[in-house]
Amino acid sequence: MKKFTIWQLVVALFLTFSLNATGQEMLLNGNLESWIDATHPTGWTKAENIDKESVPANVHGGSYSAKHTGGTKDLGQTILGIIPGDSYTISFWYKVVANDNSDSRIWSYWKNADGNISANGNELRGPNNGYLNNNGGVWTLYTTTIDAPETADRLYFEVRTYGGAITYWDDMSVMHNTTGSVEAPTFTPVAGTYYEAQTVSMSIAEKDGPKIYYTTNGTIPDNGSFLYSAPITISSTTTLKAITFDGEASSGVTTGVYTIETPVPAATIADLRAYANNKDNPLFILSNEVILTFQQGYRDQKYIEDATGAILIDDNSGNITTSYAIGDGITGIIGTLGSYKGMLQFKPVTDPGTATSVGNPLIPTVVSAAAFVANFEDYEAMLVRVNGLTFDDAGVNFATGQVYNTVDGGANNLEFRTSFYAADYITTAIPAGVQDIIGIANDRDAPFLTARFTADIIAAGAPPAVPLGSTGIMIAGFLIAGIIIVRKGKLF
Repeated sequence: MKKFTIWQLVVALFLTFSLNATGQEMLLNGNLESWIDATHPTGWTKAENIDKESVPANVHGGSYSAKHTGGTKDLGQTILGIIPGDSYTISFWYKVVANDNSDSRIWSYWKNADGNISANGNELRGPNNGYLNNNGGVWTLYTTTIDAPETADRLYFEVRTYGGAITYWDDMSVMHNTTGSVEAPTFTPVAGTYYEAQTVSMSIAEKDGPKIYYTTNGTIPDNGSFLYSAPITISSTTTLKAITFDGEASSGVTTGVYTIETPVPAATIADLRAYANNKDNPLFILSNEVILTFQQGYRDQKYIEDATGAILIDDNSGNITTSYAIGDGITGIIGTLGSYKGMLQFKPVTDPGTATSVGNPLIPTVVSAAAFVANFEDYEAMLVRVNGLTFDDAGVNFATGQVYNTVDGGANNLEFRTSFYAADYITTAIPAGVQDIIGIANDRDAPFLTARFTADIIAAGAPPAVPLGSTGIMIAGFLIAGIIIVRKGKLF
């Protein structure tokens, strides 16, 4: 265990009791900005396998975080001055990077001079007995609020990392939720992750008398900090803390971490696809409108295209909450790029909001079987039409996840795959004869064509399918009306 000097212990104890005396933040150096050396943050009495981390991607707020290498290793400190019956909120940000199935855990106890108060220690560990499962290397907030038991006079706060995992810890807090007469400030909008600068206002119910003071560097505010007078602009990741003073009396501290991530602009899908091999995997915003050509419940996947190309949206996290219809226009999708089995994927991080247009006609790009196979990257995720195809397995029923060979009049092969399991042609007979097939060009380490529904498989020579969407319905209506009028006029 790393040893403190007498001076460091005196400073740590002084800060602990000073913070407790105001009824505010109880954890010393919770933002991990102060370090004794490269392996031991100031104020932490237990720091096993810890390294000072300054790589921006691995820091949630400020300049540093704690990199914790696993093997049942601990990072902890004891907080004195706990008041029985009072409410305390424990929160911290963590990011787990694992090379096996290991994970991390909160391991904290209410205590007194006689030792652990185990029952409440279990409660502090929260859901899943405190395990923080591998979260895919994404900064995640853990928070729990609980009353101190009647016999507690201290809290031992600790987090652990197991096995082969590496955890990054940052912006840790144990807040004493005072219930005095002074109201703590509230923030609007609430803290969280945003993709553009935010104008944040602070407020309390009583407008006259009490004053709000704040800091933006993660330090605890007091009545010598910035005096709030008007909304402030937050344009980069910031830990905002504010406190209300009414004379000498003060409120608890309100803390909000505003994470600002600025996406790289991509005007078109072609611009976005040009970043496919970028190893930095930045955040992108697809700023122009794109049109939805197909969607399915599996992983909330959506296929979109514009005049320059197409791409698959893979939204397994369900970040897009707005409901769209095929033919809708969507603008301002923000996400990252990835790939699966050769298929480029756009993974959204937020909901782009209401459709910016509706009922757009979908005109599939006509391509030959030979060009589809030879130049597949030009068509990936696009709605296409390939004419003159004959199925080798005519008469057999379509089954999910299967590949069926087709051939055109020039003996060119093109493989049809049933990738959309909810398609209405599944379990129906594969048609005989020459077909024109509309579908999505999709990749699973090989080029495939997949019809969206039965209406996409058309007997050769039949007119194009009526585009979906309100415009398409209107066009169909006019066509039908025209046919009826002509027939009544006995022209044929």
